Amino acid sequence: MGIWMAMAISMAAAGTAGTVARGEPIDLLASMELWERDGGGAESFTIQEGLLQAHWTRHEPAHLLTRADYENFELSFECKIDEWGESGLYIHAPRNGAYRAGLELELSNYYGGDASEHSACSIFRHVAPQAIPMKPAGQWNAVHVRMDWPHLVVRINDECVHDLDLSAHPELKYKLRRGAIGFQNLGWGVEVRNMVLRPLPDTENAVALFNGQDLTGWSVDGGQATWEVHDGAIRGSGDGYLKHERVDEDFDLRLYLRTSSAANGGIYFRWLGMEPFRDRGHEIQVLDVPGAIMTTGSIYGIARGNDLLITPGDGQLVQLFVRGREAVVYLNGELCSRTDRLTHVRTGHICLQAHRGGTWIDHKELYLVPADAKRER
Repeated sequence: MGIWMAMAISMAAAGTAGTVARGEPIDLLASMELWERDGGGAESFTIQEGLLQAHWTRHEPAHLLTRADYENFELSFECKIDEWGESGLYIHAPRNGAYRAGLELELSNYYGGDASEHSACSIFRHVAPQAIPMKPAGQWNAVHVRMDWPHLVVRINDECVHDLDLSAHPELKYKLRRGAIGFQNLGWGVEVRNMVLRPLPDTENAVALFNGQDLTGWSVDGGQATWEVHDGAIRGSGDGYLKHERVDEDFDLRLYLRTSSAANGGIYFRWLGMEPFRDRGHEIQVLDVPGAIMTTGSIYGIARGNDLLITPGDGQLVQLFVRGREAVVYLNGELCSRTDRLTHVRTGHICLQAHRGGTWIDHKELYLVPADAKRER
């Protein structure tokens, strides 16, 4: 799939965080029109008469995501998995394939051994389940998920397998709070029926920094770069700066980046102005060149990022968490850099930088959550 072009995050849904009331039940298996496929083939997932089936087609893995994004919700369904088979339920999945940025509930028929962060019913890679009540292959399992951030409760076959405060977990607190719901097809037969979702009130209170159509709220703040809206993204080319009108000190920021070859730029925070140099605040580097001193995701001049995480030419999910002297950067759902040595602790702007002629950087789906709008991390 062309990841950048296929990103279908609902601007309306994401832009109204904090305003969604308890919704009416949604039958997610009423139509395939409620879903979109990432990878695989046309037969990797089918829905017929309310039954979702994942098939092995020699084109797996494949992923099926709801077209709408959700933050808080109640979800119930029944699933049946082939013997020794495995799948996963995605919660808050991103649209660029970096599924580790959200959560995954492991659904499998592996038996034996102790419960672990990789066993059936786990929050995969992170939290072992309290129990593994999955029934044998060929039998239906009842799954109920209640996500009311930061509280996540999962029950399988009427037994509680997770009762978590995500904000208290050292890794899960950095996972996306909004995204798609979905399933994996890893090559085993999986069936799902009676899948009903009821949205709960949103609580993230994210602020959209970009409306996807024009540069409302943004202004040039130095340099000679060209800034324009290109395919629903803010595209910067040349050498210069584009500042957003908001001022914040502590916040969470998320966005998608895509760059041309060897493009150089940055995402500044706590920015006051281009001169004197100290007024620029701090910079998250954008440079998709593995081996460079400061690659994409580095906190410039302070903490080098993990260049094994960058994917040149693809849409990359960037998450920045800023509190006082601390900053944490995640790239595609993985820790990229962190520091507790920020020197500019003050309110300031988010500012985008383009820093090399003949190249371009696209910025898409920019959302900021002020620290005082949510429970502290």
